[in-house]
Amino acid sequence: MVTGGSRGIGTYIASALHASGATVGITGRHEGTLAAAAKAIGERCRSFVCDQRHADAVGELAAAVHAELGTVDILVNNAAALKSDPVGSMSLETWNEVIETNLTGVFLTTRAFLPGMLEKNRGDIFMISSMSGKKGDPGAAAYAASKFGVQGFSQALMHDVRRNNIRVMVLNPSSVNSAPDKGPKDGPGLHLHAADIASTVVHLAGLPGRTLIRDMDIWGTNPY
Repeated sequence: MVTGGSRGIGTYIASALHASGATVGITGRHEGTLAAAAKAIGERCRSFVCDQRHADAVGELAAAVHAELGTVDILVNNAAALKSDPVGSMSLETWNEVIETNLTGVFLTTRAFLPGMLEKNRGDIFMISSMSGKKGDPGAAAYAASKFGVQGFSQALMHDVRRNNIRVMVLNPSSVNSAPDKGPKDGPGLHLHAADIASTVVHLAGLPGRTLIRDMDIWGTNPY
């Protein structure tokens, strides 16, 4: 399952998992965009409309996924909202939208799919966080607060579930280009691309079950 899989990093992750042989479910809030993304990813990709800010919607999502695809082996918490306003002019509506999507939504989605992993005594949970989860940036107070929260949530979750052979892995990318990947793979001007995050997820999921990469910072090598 890849949340926020209809565009950007989420689409690249879902595509890479699908290419590696997985049956993939993707979520998003807009049915048309989501269905088009699923069709482009491939025949083993299913789309599920869900706004992860709402507990009832997430509960319905988990039931639908279980009925159609079975127990989820890999959960990628990728969906996020990014809105930039200085604290002095930020509305409560903006604050709540970012926190509810990026932090509460991660909690609700993880909680919904965790029972199946606990029953199987195995699973991988990826948190697509950000370097903003380790440092604040001007105008990004809500986003940074949500991503710092994801860090704390993930660390506590890891201790909750590691005895059940469930890995919780946090990826912290720097700024990411999610346009078509036409750039060079080496040499100068190396910006981080969404395809790089996708290949990292596939690689980490393929590591032996005894191996846990808890927290990984991912940078573009030489964007200058």
